[in-house]
Amino acid sequence: MPWQPVPSLIIIGGAFNVIAGLMWSVQRLAYGKDKAICQDVFDFSIDRRDDRVLLFRKLVEEEKKRMQLLGKA
Repeated sequence: MPWQPVPSLIIIGGAFNVIAGLMWSVQRLAYGKDKAICQDVFDFSIDRRDDRVLLFRKLVEEEKKRMQLLGKA
C-alpha cells in the first residue's frame, strides 16, 4: 500500500514549514526587519557607521536650529 507513508510525510513537511514560519516571525518581531543572509563583520561595521552618521546629522541639524534661534547664523 503505497499511500500509507503519505500522512506522516505531510505531517513532517508541515512541521518544517511551521517551524520556519515561527523562526521568521520571531526574528521579525525582535528586530523589526528580516534577517540578512550571509552577514559578516563588514556588514555589522557598516550598520554601526550608518548609525553614527545619522546621529551626527541629527546633532548638526539641532545645532543649526539652535544657532538660528539665537540669531548667530
